[in-house]
Amino acid sequence: MTFRPFILVLCLVVCGTLRADDATGRFVEANRLYEKGDYTAAATVYEGLATGGHLSADLYYNLGAAKQKLGLSGEAVLWMRRALLLEPGKPEPTQSLAFLRTRLAFFEFAESWLDRTIATLPATSAPWAASLAFWGALLSLSGATLVPRLRSNLPAIIALSLALLAAAFVFSKAGNYREQRLSPSAFSIVTAEGVSALTAPVPEAKVVVALPPGSELRLLRVAGPWAYAEIPGDLRGWVRADSIRPVWPVPLSPNPS
Repeated sequence: MTFRPFILVLCLVVCGTLRADDATGRFVEANRLYEKGDYTAAATVYEGLATGGHLSADLYYNLGAAKQKLGLSGEAVLWMRRALLLEPGKPEPTQSLAFLRTRLAFFEFAESWLDRTIATLPATSAPWAASLAFWGALLSLSGATLVPRLRSNLPAIIALSLALLAAAFVFSKAGNYREQRLSPSAFSIVTAEGVSALTAPVPEAKVVVALPPGSELRLLRVAGPWAYAEIPGDLRGWVRADSIRPVWPVPLSPNPS
C-alpha cells in the first residue's frame, strides 16, 4: 500500500518521458519531410504538435516556414509572430518577417516608447502597484485620524495620500491599457487572401481598406460570423471572423497529441 504513490509518480514520469520522446521524434520527422520538399506533410506534423500543446519557438518558426513554402503567407506571418512571443529577437522569424513585410506590405501597429515600456513590465506589476498605492493611501489617512501624534502632520499626510491615490489610478489605467491594447491576446492576424475591412457586417457594405495577408488587427468585438477590429492607421472596420486568427493563445486540438 505504501508503494502506490511512488508507483503512480513513476508511471507519470515514464509516460511524460515517452510523450516527450514521441514529440521529438515527430519534430525530427517533420524536419526531414521539409528538407525533402514535402511541405504539406511537414506542415501537418508541425501543426499537430503545435495544437497539441507543445510550446517551442523552433516548432512555430518551422511551421511558419512550411506555410510560407505552401503560399499561405498570412499563416506564415501568424506562426512567426508566435515564435517571437516565445523567443523575442529570434533571428530566423525576425528575418523572415522582414522579408514578408516587404513582399506583402501588410498593416502593422506602430509601437511608441511608452508601449514598449509598459509591455516589458510583468503582467501583474500594474495591478499590484495600484493595489499597494491604494491601500497605502487608506492606511496613511487612517493613521493620521487614529494616531494623535500624527495629526500635527495631517496636511503632509493628506498630500501623500492624494499622491498615492493618483499613482493607484495611473497604475490601474496602465494595467487596463496593457491588457486591452498590448497583450498578445488582443491582436489577430489576417490569414486569408482577398480580405477587406467593411463599413458594416454585411458583404455588400462599402470597403474601408483592403487588408493584405499578415495584417495586424486589434479585435474589438465579435458579432456572429463578423469581427469589428481596429486597423493600423486609425481605421476601424468589419471583417469575416474566419479570415483572421488570434496571435495568442494557440488554439488546441480536441485531442491534444
